[in-house]
Amino acid sequence: MRTFIAIDVNDEVKKQASEVIEKLMRRGFGANWVSEENLHLTLFFLGEVTEQKVSEIAEHLCRRVRGFPSFSFTVKGFGYFRRGKAPRVFWLGVENADRLNRLYEELRYELSHHGFSFEEKFIPHITIGRVKYYPDKWEKLVEDIDFSPVEVAVDSFKIYSSTLTPSGPIYRALYECHFEGGLIRHG
Repeated sequence: MRTFIAIDVNDEVKKQASEVIEKLMRRGFGANWVSEENLHLTLFFLGEVTEQKVSEIAEHLCRRVRGFPSFSFTVKGFGYFRRGKAPRVFWLGVENADRLNRLYEELRYELSHHGFSFEEKFIPHITIGRVKYYPDKWEKLVEDIDFSPVEVAVDSFKIYSSTLTPSGPIYRALYECHFEGGLIRHG
């Protein structure tokens, strides 16, 4: 099954993200927009992983971060990744991410012992849309788009499955790992 590890975001982030998406749509941008209920901060995309391997990974990751201190990060600002001169992905920025980066490194270390390697630099962000089409002079149309700061408290992460459908991906939480030591199996 297609699998990824993520941190959920709170309702205020979801509300503001929906407002940003509506504004972009009104300005002529087309994208595979991330629905409110699917918004999250991806730590790792693992790809196709067997159910047994996911279970094993969940146990090891949870053991690795037992006692990791709860923390928060700030979601602030709007940006995009480009492909050449075209926008490719719209995202919300993340600040105050020192502990988030530390969590990433702990998980990455453990995942490397399970045959995974991640070469790209971790750039924490929340994807809100994968751009399909955009209007002329698009850069001018996104200059005034902003996202007011929202603090997100973190005391756990989740392992999700992702099923691709014609109407968009369906995410299902498989495991949740709490820093105080609890591993919850969902579904």
